[in-house]
Amino acid sequence: MQRIADTLFWTLIALWLAFALAGGIAAASIFPAARGLPLSLEGYEGFIAASPEQGRMLVAGHLAESVFAKTDGVRLLLAPLAVLALLAQVALAPRATRSGARFVWIAVAATALLVGTFWSQPAFTARDAEYRTAARTGRGTELLANATDSGPKLAVDAAHQRASWVAGTEALALLFLIAVSAWNAGGSSVRNYSSGRSWRRG
Repeated sequence: MQRIADTLFWTLIALWLAFALAGGIAAASIFPAARGLPLSLEGYEGFIAASPEQGRMLVAGHLAESVFAKTDGVRLLLAPLAVLALLAQVALAPRATRSGARFVWIAVAATALLVGTFWSQPAFTARDAEYRTAARTGRGTELLANATDSGPKLAVDAAHQRASWVAGTEALALLFLIAVSAWNAGGSSVRNYSSGRSWRRG
């Protein structure tokens, strides 16, 4: 049973981390590539013509958005399963290998996931929708003029920064959870090896 619990825990945590990083990796690939491509999007031709660089970033945002939307639901499913797997793993583990730090980091990751899913990401989506509406309705000049002062562009950038910070916290907490879990597993192996040698000598 211990081996099954260990396998489930590591599989679920690995999947959770993979989906937490997927959106960032996609954005890191899409946005730089978009800068050098002649991208276009129906309804935004005027805005793209007025500012090709900002226009390409807007199109790239459309492409990256679908990745984030698909990973949110998967992570909301994986998180409670990972918590249950951790509880099972700890319940079956020897007392000496239990670590409260693992519960702290999985709680931080789960909290960041909930904050991101139900607050920071919806806030960014709302600000981004306002920005796109302004660009689509011919207010491109206004958007560009307010890019460093106020208005939809600044609001989008601020909301994006908050959402990125929350997503980064989730991923970092999962990395710490993996590190602490691996450290505990390594310590357990050493103790088991030492106990085996002592038993054989006896």
